[in-house]
Amino acid sequence: PTMLTTLLLTPCLHAILPHSARALPGHAIRMNLFGDIFDDSRLKPQNPPARPLLPSLVRPDAASYVLRESMFSFSGEDFRVRDIHGNELIRINGGNINLGGLVIDKLGMMDATGVKFCSVERRIVAATTSYDLYNPAGTCVAKIERVLLSATPKYNFFYEGDANPFPDFHAEGSFSERRFTFKNGFGETIARVSREDEMVRDLDQYVCEVASGVDAAAILAVAVVIDEDHDESDAKKERKKAEQSGGWSPFG
Repeated sequence: PTMLTTLLLTPCLHAILPHSARALPGHAIRMNLFGDIFDDSRLKPQNPPARPLLPSLVRPDAASYVLRESMFSFSGEDFRVRDIHGNELIRINGGNINLGGLVIDKLGMMDATGVKFCSVERRIVAATTSYDLYNPAGTCVAKIERVLLSATPKYNFFYEGDANPFPDFHAEGSFSERRFTFKNGFGETIARVSREDEMVRDLDQYVCEVASGVDAAAILAVAVVIDEDHDESDAKKERKKAEQSGGWSPFG
């Protein structure tokens, strides 16, 4: 490029670059400009929802969380959520309710002080995996539904009472590998979740990256539902495989 072109382009680049990406005096700009502008995998800041599950986890900046399955759990569905400094933010206690022989899942979500702010309950009658979320007053505030007919597997999340017939966001990705992204209705990436290597057998641990303005508790609730749904699916496959080989027993 000519010197004139460089002089004209530099102020334009400086205007559109975020402050953190602008070069300091004597330093080169290290940035793939077109890759960063058109990369839809980057977390996009969002306007906070009107009624988040846990307002304290709707952060002004992007944040990362560790979702870890508890080692000592009677239900096998207990999780702890910590920030990158190790502070416990959410405790998720799993349980089962037996209704006349029909067993349904129920998860209780509590904040750092031990106060329950949400109950995640599996819907009894549903064509696909579906959970309803209730506040402490017993009002349904959101729902999670696995898409039954879709070219790619998806889990939709809806806030109740916002007059929006479409999902507020959905999760898509490689669920068998426990790596998935969350996108809003415009296709913007608002969160990412990936399972880490198991340090202890059968104890899952996830890293969750959440954009600013996003209801992190809602993202985490969906991540737990996906984990439980695919753990059940994996267990069924293992039983079927064992039955076919003649090695399965109902007593383990």
